[in-house]
Amino acid sequence: MISVNNLSLYFGGQDIFKEVSFMINKGDKIGLIGKNGAGKSTLLKLLSKEQSPSSGSVSFSNDIKIGYLRQDLDFEDGKTVFEEAKTAFHLLIEIEEKMNHAGKQMSDRTDYESKEYLDIISNFNILEERFRINGGHDMSSLISSVLLGLGFREADYERQTSEFSGGWRMRIELAKILLKNPDLLLLDEPTNHLDIESIIWLEKWLKNYNGAVLLV
Repeated sequence: MISVNNLSLYFGGQDIFKEVSFMINKGDKIGLIGKNGAGKSTLLKLLSKEQSPSSGSVSFSNDIKIGYLRQDLDFEDGKTVFEEAKTAFHLLIEIEEKMNHAGKQMSDRTDYESKEYLDIISNFNILEERFRINGGHDMSSLISSVLLGLGFREADYERQTSEFSGGWRMRIELAKILLKNPDLLLLDEPTNHLDIESIIWLEKWLKNYNGAVLLV
């Protein structure tokens, strides 16, 4: 999945890394340990392609999907908790919007025997099948299970994200990353804002996760 070769990073005249080499394979579960300032978070930025090394290389397998939990938030307010978590499903949201548009077209028209109307029905059926194949009918229940696992209540789903503290907003970000189901999870201190029940739930989730994990 990822091959790191002779990776070096210099900053402020100091070596952050020097000629580091390792591999991350499918299913690996890796814990990264080190003192503050040792460069753990920086290594995750390099692996997520957010930062470039001074020398060496990082090679990725084709079409690898990486989920990266930073220590800073990466979403804007304006959505409910459930709506923000749902943004993890970009493809399904796009299909769903097209289905809604086609459904409105069908309800607005009365030329039921026309070719145009039959084409709309055909397009709707194709979209509905794509939605089903890609797990669209399970999307809401999956979102709910992850949000509940991370400590939210069902009553929180329709609350605006702006109503929550930074720690709870970080839980929303973590939920989105888990829901995307990437090939590799890069998690920078994900338990910082979790209570013990949510930590236990996350441990079980990661244990059953088929992808690779690099955890600080």
